Amino acid sequence: MKINTSLFLVAAAFFAVGMAVDRIIFSPGVESVPAKDGATRPRSVDSSRNRPMASQSGRSDSEQGAEESRDEGNDGSPGSVRQTLESLERGGRMDAGIAKRLLELAPAGRERRRTLEHLAHLWGRRDGEAAAEWANSLEGVDRRRALDSALHGWSEEDPAAAAQYVGQLPISEQNLHLVHAMAHRWAERDLNAAMEWGAAQTDPAKRERAMGGVVSSWSDSDPAAAANFASSIENNFERNRVLEVAARRWANQDTAAAMEWAQELPSADRQRATESILREVAEYDPGRAATMYEELTAALPLESQTAHEYRRMAEKIASVWSSTRPQEAANWAMGLPESGEVRRAAVGNVAEHWLRIDSMAAGEWILDLPQGNVRDAAAERVVHSTVQSDPATAFEWANSLSDEGHSTGLMREVLHQWNSTDPASARAALDTASVSSEQRRELDEMFGREADPSPAEPNGQESE
Repeated sequence: MKINTSLFLVAAAFFAVGMAVDRIIFSPGVESVPAKDGATRPRSVDSSRNRPMASQSGRSDSEQGAEESRDEGNDGSPGSVRQTLESLERGGRMDAGIAKRLLELAPAGRERRRTLEHLAHLWGRRDGEAAAEWANSLEGVDRRRALDSALHGWSEEDPAAAAQYVGQLPISEQNLHLVHAMAHRWAERDLNAAMEWGAAQTDPAKRERAMGGVVSSWSDSDPAAAANFASSIENNFERNRVLEVAARRWANQDTAAAMEWAQELPSADRQRATESILREVAEYDPGRAATMYEELTAALPLESQTAHEYRRMAEKIASVWSSTRPQEAANWAMGLPESGEVRRAAVGNVAEHWLRIDSMAAGEWILDLPQGNVRDAAAERVVHSTVQSDPATAFEWANSLSDEGHSTGLMREVLHQWNSTDPASARAALDTASVSSEQRRELDEMFGREADPSPAEPNGQESE
């Protein structure tokens, strides 16, 4: 009997929630209209005016009704979040209260995320500013996802207004990303207007991201013109970022033409554009990027091959390559010039990425490397990646470096962090470590240990 009563109460609760959501979502909208006395009066708006014709969806009214009736409960309330979203697509009223209830009904996890993004996009298309303000009222990752989707929907209807809105947002990395995205979408519709808006931004960071978005869009139709425009920007800060965008977009369409253009640029711009092209190619074909790098440096004297700009290019390729195929990247990095720290820098990047993918395989590879600064670079990445989770291992790797000064510095760093969580283990590790007397003296100071007892006094008596 108690079980039947509980079931009845649960059913009644679901019935009440369903009816409440139904009334909120399917109720006609309210529109204020002027009255004769100058005040405003609410007036119902039939949302059916906004519903698409049956022929637009490819289903007859009877077919659609039959499908809906299968998903609805006996009380007529929506049988799923999908049905609710469909009702909003057909013109159902939308506000913060409805959005909150809809998200509460959505199952946690992926389904809730999709509901959030779909809802924000629908609302953005209908009333971009209201949707954006609602998204900004959310917290954490919900805010980021909702705002991005709301602005995406808004830009489909009015890209200029969406861009103007993000231009007023406070500076943050996420908001700068939105400035770039809205400028790109506006430029798809009206390149000149978007460019004028971007150039008019008073904040340098916003102006740089806006122009990057414009150039990104422009590159789809005329990459050469977009790249030449990017290289003509006078401000160094703005030109650098926009140049990278133009180079990568062009490399995606015609790598050879992009490289030819990059090599004709002044020195600093040439380096930046070439790095961007190689990185773009490495994203989908790292082996080809490595070949391009080798062809680029083959005719150069050794001192030029080991210059800072070519070391950075090698690092970029090694980083991208090792994130997917670390063994191949490691083999390539070990064949780079040893002078100028080209090999050392590339091997360090490979080690860092490989440790994230397969720490055991990466550790075995590093142990097999010959002693020297290249192995030290790889070992240092192990120290930094394990010092928080496994300070004992980090300490051993720090002690394995061939450069005593560098090794001491890394051991000090590990012991400093380890001592804050487990001082006994940290002291024990140092006491049993195989280190030089000079290293031990320096590291003992971290634990406040006194120096060795003083030698005997000149008169032959021991000091007290």
